[in-house]
Parts: sequence; structure tokens; C-alpha cells
Amino acid sequence: MKQNIELTRLAWAGLTARDKADLIREWTGTPAPQEPDRLLRPKAAADRLACTPRTIFNLLKTGALTRVKLPGRKRGAGIRESQLTALIEGGAK
Repeated sequence: MKQNIELTRLAWAGLTARDKADLIREWTGTPAPQEPDRLLRPKAAADRLACTPRTIFNLLKTGALTRVKLPGRKRGAGIRESQLTALIEGGAK
């Protein structure tokens, strides 16, 4: 019995913090937390769509994309990555 406990301790020590959290969630039956949606700047969104930032601003103006204001900023805004992915997948159909 002591050998099993020692082997379990050694195996537990070799796990990363994320793996430990995943195991605890699996044992307790709690769902995994949702990762927050990333915000992309217009230049990064343009790179993902292989277009110019002007095209991104036109998509924002027409309502195809939604601008999200960054907290504490006057002019800082971003585009949700999930919304950009949906636009890409919707255009591919």
C-alpha cells in the first residue's frame, strides 16, 4: 500500500498544473472553464482575412463585424476572433 501511495505522489509531481486541474475536474465532474474570446486589432484581423485594414473598417461600417471598445481606452477597439472566424467560415460556404 505504501508503494502505491509513493508511486502516486511521484506521478502527481510530474504533472503540469494544467494537467492536475484537468484531472481534478474529471474526478469531481465539474465542467472546464470557457476561454475568453480574444480581441484582434484591425491590422491583425486584416492579416487573417488577407485584406487591407480599410476593408476591415468597411466591414465594421456595414455591420458585418462589430467593434468592441477596450476598457479604459478612448479610441482603442478590437474585433472578436470568434466573429472573424464565423465570417471566414460563412464566406467559404
